[in-house]
Amino acid sequence: MNTIMVATNFSPLNEKLIDLAQVFTSTVYLLHVVLPNEDISYRDKKEMGQEFAEESSALNEQAQQLRHQGIETHALLLEGIATVAILEEADRLSADLIVLGGVGKRRSTVLGDDLVHKIVKQSQRPVLVLP
Repeated sequence: MNTIMVATNFSPLNEKLIDLAQVFTSTVYLLHVVLPNEDISYRDKKEMGQEFAEESSALNEQAQQLRHQGIETHALLLEGIATVAILEEADRLSADLIVLGGVGKRRSTVLGDDLVHKIVKQSQRPVLVLP
């Protein structure tokens, strides 16, 4: 298992993920998806830019946690519809496994129950759902 793609909503990283990546000496792609920001005002664009910067920082912090465990990790912040973006990125990366977690501190971001269900149902790749 060379490539593990982890969709994150910034919940704390699961120890099982760390163990899995270490046992298989996998490369981890940590992915977060933000909604497209179309048809918004200048003021809204500034706020969106700030939110984007905060999410980028949180994503990089999680990636750094994995790197400190000796795991090769790449952080990917994508814009799009979460289900589509996750599945397309998994295909682009030829991911051996997609890892999804439960709902985190921001219910409106990536990993709600409905999204997890859609990914499991539509994916052509193995999916591991962690609490």
